Amino acid sequence: MAKGFYCLFDENEQLLIDIVQYFFQNNITNISLLKLKKELTISAYQANIACKQLSTISDNNEQFSFSFEKSRGLTLNNVTTQTVVLLTMLLAKNSLNIKIFLNDALGMGGSRKSFLKKAGISQSTYYRSKKKMFYDLQQEFPDQKMNNEIEYRALLQHITFFFFGNEQFPLKESSKQVHDMLNFLILNWQLKPTYAEKRQLSYFLVIQLLRIKNKQMILGSEDDLLTRPSNSYFARTKDYLSKNLGLTEEQAYHEALFFNAYIMTYNASPLTKQPLFKRKNEINKVTNQQLKNIETNLTVLECRHKFPIFTEKLTSLNTQTLSPFFFINTCLEQEAIARCMNSYPVICSLAKNFIRIRQKVGSPSLSLQSLQQLFYQYTVLIFSELPESVLDDQIHIVADFSVGSIYNRFIQKRLVKLTGSNIVIDSKITKKTDLFISDKFYSGVKTKQITWNCPPTAQDWHLLKSLLVSFHSKINNFN
Repeated sequence: MAKGFYCLFDENEQLLIDIVQYFFQNNITNISLLKLKKELTISAYQANIACKQLSTISDNNEQFSFSFEKSRGLTLNNVTTQTVVLLTMLLAKNSLNIKIFLNDALGMGGSRKSFLKKAGISQSTYYRSKKKMFYDLQQEFPDQKMNNEIEYRALLQHITFFFFGNEQFPLKESSKQVHDMLNFLILNWQLKPTYAEKRQLSYFLVIQLLRIKNKQMILGSEDDLLTRPSNSYFARTKDYLSKNLGLTEEQAYHEALFFNAYIMTYNASPLTKQPLFKRKNEINKVTNQQLKNIETNLTVLECRHKFPIFTEKLTSLNTQTLSPFFFINTCLEQEAIARCMNSYPVICSLAKNFIRIRQKVGSPSLSLQSLQQLFYQYTVLIFSELPESVLDDQIHIVADFSVGSIYNRFIQKRLVKLTGSNIVIDSKITKKTDLFISDKFYSGVKTKQITWNCPPTAQDWHLLKSLLVSFHSKINNFN
């Protein structure tokens, strides 16, 4: 079953996504109706209707290559992640559920009465659909409480960006106003967003605009995430919002503070300063404890001074996790985490310790799913920013075959392709060598040896992979 924000789709739309994801995950191009029914645990009627719908979608959209015949089954050619993304956007544009959600949350589609008339549905259908969607969201994302306006806006940004983020927000009547706001804020705060960051920022502004304009939901002092800034950049932002959104000076102050907090959370402007956060002491406490954990486990002195870039990025990530904006809508499978832990045990042990430290803070609480995704983010950060010499969890391998240097080079290139194995291929035996591979067994070589055929068999490669897992397990001597 499709996970994440797909829960906002109706059952039929979710099934279409499930089918395409099944093709992608299993790397197939064709499936019979009978097998499709069995694999996805659906009725023959559901399978038949879904296959016809996918075929129709393909007939009307050249970016898809779907076809269906009862005798040959369903054929989906060239299915990639992009296929799933494009299908998601196409379904969202026509989804009654999504239209109801956007009308209720952002006032898109006019007044409730006008929307019901255009959609041709009853008020009971509207509220039944709305109730189910919010229930499903709570089940899928238990740590998204939506207890206040900021949390609600943050979630709305993530939802709308998920469904429509690969193109402009479907908002014709206010597109110029959003465009002008975006340009002003980028210039005023000296932002240098990438293409993707700029798109996300525009969605942030759309949500802010529509919540104020259509739903009259304006932030107050209870929503302030920062202490009062005292700079011209903030003052200009407040004046701009007051003038262009029709806000009082006090209302514009709180809305400007909201934007200031957002760009500060994601470290987007050189003009923002982290100490303005009301939770700065908690952020620093978490970061300091995590740095201390590195110093203890890796025997490194003065981690903050030795690795300033790592410290800065760790502080930024912790700032995000302690803000209402923090949200991860990815689904990292348990198998991927297991592979990561087998290949990078030291890094993963540090990341697990980081998670324990973050959990002690409590609010905002993180579900098991979010903790898994955060674990992965910590792992990526440690892997990217700490030097290999400090981590010292790589397996050093020497391949030295009696048939000569050309064959050695061939084997070395094959070894390099063992992606995710966290290995280093050395040309000669040194004190760091963990494994020696050859077509002969040499009693004079004191390190661990494996002897391969020329060329190596499938069993030889399987033995190597098992040994690598064993090596990494031994390295992982702290938790």
